Amino acid sequence: MAKMKFKILITALLFSLAFATPVVAYTKWQLRILKRTKECFFCNLSDINLRDSNYQKINVTGSVLQNADFSGTNLEEANFTNTDLTGSKFESANLQEANLQRSILKSTNFWGANLQEANLRGADLTEAIFWNADLRGADLRDTDISNASFIDAQLKGAILPDGSVYQYR
Repeated sequence: MAKMKFKILITALLFSLAFATPVVAYTKWQLRILKRTKECFFCNLSDINLRDSNYQKINVTGSVLQNADFSGTNLEEANFTNTDLTGSKFESANLQEANLQRSILKSTNFWGANLQEANLRGADLTEAIFWNADLRGADLRDTDISNASFIDAQLKGAILPDGSVYQYR
């Protein structure tokens, strides 16, 4: 009888964990660490608003920043390696020489962003928007650009997913 109750308890516990929804909001201490040190490794900073800020050389390697707003922010030489930035906004942001290698950038908005010399190698750029963005000299090798939009983007000197260099505008 005790074994049966134990099995029911374990089954109920596993069932409740399977359907638990994770908390996606960032914690105040993670935000304080980020603002103080410009570093936060493996943090969950989803939905954060850092619009029109200066986070030059920020390092958020391995973090989750889904739906974050970096519009108008200076992120020059920022490190977003292995970061999940799904649905984030980088409208008119400065990402010059930023490292976005192996990051998830699905449905991310880079409208008017400066991505000159940025490292996007191996990133998932599915459905990303690069309208009027500056990608001159950017490294896009091994990226997934399925359904991405590059209307009026500057790509001269960019290394394309197949390893070729874009020679035009």
